[in-house]
Amino acid sequence: MILSNSFLVKKSFAILVIIAAVLISHSPALRDGFVWDDTALILRDPLIRSWRLIPEGFNHFLFVDATASDFYRPIQRLTYTLEYAAFAFRPLPYHLTSILCHSAAAIAFLFLAEEFLLIFGIEPTKRRLIAFTATLAWAIHPLQSAAVVYVSGRADSLAAAFGFLGFYLILRGLRAPARSGLLFLVAATVALLLSILSKEAGLIIFLLALTASALKKNWIATVKTAGVVVFSALVYLSLRLPAEHIAPPVLRPPSLLVRPILMARAFAEYAGLIVFPLNLHMDRNIETQPSGFSDASLTAAAWRELQTLLGILLIVAAAYWMIRARKRSPAVFSSLVLAGLSYLPFSGIFAWNASVAEHWLYLPTTFLFLAATIEAADLIQARNEKQRSTIRLAAISIMVAWLVFLGIRTFIRAFDWKDQRTFLERTIASGGDSARMHINLGNLELDEGRLNEAKADFEAALRREPGQPLAILNLAAVALKQNDFKAAREQLQRAVKIPLVEPQAHEFLAVLENKEKSRVDLLRLRLAARTGPPNWSIEKRYLKVLDEAGATAQAIGELQTWLRREWYRAESWKLLSRLLAKSARGDEALQALNRAHAYDVHLDMHGEAL
Repeated sequence: MILSNSFLVKKSFAILVIIAAVLISHSPALRDGFVWDDTALILRDPLIRSWRLIPEGFNHFLFVDATASDFYRPIQRLTYTLEYAAFAFRPLPYHLTSILCHSAAAIAFLFLAEEFLLIFGIEPTKRRLIAFTATLAWAIHPLQSAAVVYVSGRADSLAAAFGFLGFYLILRGLRAPARSGLLFLVAATVALLLSILSKEAGLIIFLLALTASALKKNWIATVKTAGVVVFSALVYLSLRLPAEHIAPPVLRPPSLLVRPILMARAFAEYAGLIVFPLNLHMDRNIETQPSGFSDASLTAAAWRELQTLLGILLIVAAAYWMIRARKRSPAVFSSLVLAGLSYLPFSGIFAWNASVAEHWLYLPTTFLFLAATIEAADLIQARNEKQRSTIRLAAISIMVAWLVFLGIRTFIRAFDWKDQRTFLERTIASGGDSARMHINLGNLELDEGRLNEAKADFEAALRREPGQPLAILNLAAVALKQNDFKAAREQLQRAVKIPLVEPQAHEFLAVLENKEKSRVDLLRLRLAARTGPPNWSIEKRYLKVLDEAGATAQAIGELQTWLRREWYRAESWKLLSRLLAKSARGDEALQALNRAHAYDVHLDMHGEAL
């Protein structure tokens, strides 16, 4: 009983320290706003506006009103729904929730790590200290900022929290009596299902749980885990496959000959970020794209080739570490295997929407830090008493210094998400000057009326990615605002041939026609509204122009047709209410306004969003 109480106190203390460290290191985020994808996933997603739409949220992929994606993450959307109901668009609660989700992931990993070490027979005090140290280092590492400070990155924390919990419950169930063991497996199934419904990376945790049992050659446990995996996967697929899904733009993957080079560079890039995470930013790129034979381009290319060589050496070193640990330390070997499996999808072997990304290390670094901490503990223990004291003092000093550095760097990093301008300008200044970063900054300048600055950013995007559709389209938007009709038409004639932006190009051509000739081109607007996937922004402009042209009845008919497909959009019902009221159809207008209220809990009595 005394031992039990002592254990409880120690575990409680470890949990409190981890939560405090996470809250302090990420606290500046509580003053940050919404940036980048937050505008699409929170400010513009119609499916988070009411608790009545929670079931419908499971029928759609993310980015309903933005460029389509392959991301099916209804649990992430569910958290936004609850926050919107309670706090509308005040950013502080959203950031606090993200920090708490990361804290939950850290606590779940603390329990998992200790249970994982137990199966290797590591004595209690040692395994508690190892699990605590590895979890603390992971929890405050600035690499996790992209998943914690950035509200849209919350899917990583959610998937990890549920996934680690499910993994822990599977391991815990192995040493429980038969009936209790079944309850643990049922709970693990629910947790792992929530994990993959939070983010696709939850599927990796399925694989890790299976691998852990197989490494210990516990075939009964492997079969039970496989049953959990199969059942959860079937439920997940039964929800994902019928969901409405618009195929995203097709990425052009690097050739097979290039991928080994990118894998080596990515390994070196990530190794540097793990050990000494100073230069952190979104939209990292390790591809060599020298523009001409200038000194700058050749120097950049030369550094990338050196990075390739360093990556190869580091991969060899990692392989040697794993081989050496196989017989010497099964716990280290197993941790490295799990780290390697969770890293493999993001190693460069597959094509994603970037070559490297900091938040992709959210899951792999957990088991990597666990392996490194086990090694450090074994190194101290292997020496004689005198050497052990010296090494322990040195190890503790280095570890404390590194942890303090990580916490300070994470604290500073949180300021990068202060607002959209700060985020974009700091990302570009730190080396993340990709085409899409310049496009986003250009859009911000355009919204603020800084046309020359916007034009410069869109041109910079085209220099980095010639033929970039959004840059071409936005250059036309700048030209329209500058009344440079010739330049606008030239850009729109290019854009209208690109499927990704064809609808918007037709819309802008209608605007150009109106500004240049004072003529409303309804046919062009209708073409824009009927080209490509449904686009509420274009549809709304078309309906308003119809109404202004005196065709209110036609606008009502078009909008009712739209609502048969997208019935969940409060803004559409609000517009229908206004058009019906204008047509002296008061009862129907009131019914439409009531529907708008039902689908947006923060509409005031006049139907405006708070």
